[in-house]
Amino acid sequence: MEAFLSLIYCLLISLAFVALFKKLRISAMVGMILAGIITGSHLSRQIFLEPNVDLILDIGDIGLLSIMFLAGMEVSWSMLYKEKKDAALVAVFAAVTPFLLGLFTFVALGFSIATSLFIGLCMSITAEATKARILLEMKKLKTKLGSLMMGAGIIDDIFGMGLFMVFGYFFHANLPVKEVIMLSGAILAFFGGIFIHMKIGRTEKKMPVLEKTLLYVVAPFFFVSMGINFSGGSLILEPVLLLIIIIVAFSGKMVGTLLTKPFTKLKVKQLYLIGLGMNSRGAVELALAFMAFRAGFLPVSIYSDLIVMALITTLIFPLFFTRLIRKNPRIMD
Repeated sequence: MEAFLSLIYCLLISLAFVALFKKLRISAMVGMILAGIITGSHLSRQIFLEPNVDLILDIGDIGLLSIMFLAGMEVSWSMLYKEKKDAALVAVFAAVTPFLLGLFTFVALGFSIATSLFIGLCMSITAEATKARILLEMKKLKTKLGSLMMGAGIIDDIFGMGLFMVFGYFFHANLPVKEVIMLSGAILAFFGGIFIHMKIGRTEKKMPVLEKTLLYVVAPFFFVSMGINFSGGSLILEPVLLLIIIIVAFSGKMVGTLLTKPFTKLKVKQLYLIGLGMNSRGAVELALAFMAFRAGFLPVSIYSDLIVMALITTLIFPLFFTRLIRKNPRIMD
């Protein structure tokens, strides 16, 4: 009975935060992240989750696989094909620039090559689901820039997962078997989602039910697992490190996007807007950070900073996007 109540508590907090943030017209993903941090906090664990923390962490592993599967389901080849040339250019520059900036910055700060590689990798990711919902709400998903942002995000995610596979292969020698299985399973789940979307699609009548079940019933336990391992204390002790991560991650995406100017016919204002969109990270970045942390590639302080970075950069896009659209109604065309 105690275990059942703990699970219900996790789901209720998550659903409450999702409902609240949807009402505030803020990404539901932000609500899930905050719900996970609060539910997994030390006080919450002691009161509501003990002695069922291990069970929740095990379900969180299934939640991780669900998150990666859902991320793969977001990949739409038609969106990628529509603006394929500009999308490919933006994707390359907007992924490689923050990756290299993150890598070199943290190597210079004295972190190991492995840690710096995974930090750069987390900075290179873009969230498809967050952008898609905002663009859909604003009726801008099928515009030129909407298609471009979605296409570039698809390439970024595949690029990120590809690099994660390579880094995991080279640095996994001392990993426990369970972690190797989880890393492999998460990667397979991502590409499995791409395959299912390509072969079956998301409109087949059972698919929306499956997606909602995974998102609202299973995925919340991933965010709770994330929150259990989150260290708020490290943010207070090392605020400069958090600031560096946010600045490097944000500027890396913006600079990378603007660097495509000589190769496209896009205006600077349009590239600025795309850069904001590419900065939206969300669940995929969190999943990769979580896996890298569990595998021992990231210290808890960096892992916690990356969670906060994902929150902030995910919030930035809708806040600035709506203002820019109101000022420049034709900017997306």
